[in-house]
Amino acid sequence: AVTHAKWWGAPGPLFCGPKTKYPHTGYWDFSYECNNQWANPPESCDVYEGQKGGKHIDDAPYANAAGRTDVEGCCWWGRGVIQTSGVCNFGKLNYFLGKRAHDE
Repeated sequence: AVTHAKWWGAPGPLFCGPKTKYPHTGYWDFSYECNNQWANPPESCDVYEGQKGGKHIDDAPYANAAGRTDVEGCCWWGRGVIQTSGVCNFGKLNYFLGKRAHDE
């Protein structure tokens, strides 16, 4: 699946993982010139194939609109046919359509 655009400075693919792997996340700098052969050391755009600009800055925690600074449990939020999102909504979905629904 394609999870990102290809325009100049477009952010890389979505990612997620436990807090042990990603203790915090930063932000994407759309204006960063990543192809800089004259830098010391030289820099290249290598986050995704065809990247022309931009960089993930993660030197300090940067909260999202919900106040979260991690990506634990965020892998599939807002994807799929029903476009549901959020921990609570997925919990409700699992509760009513998952094992409990099967058992009852």
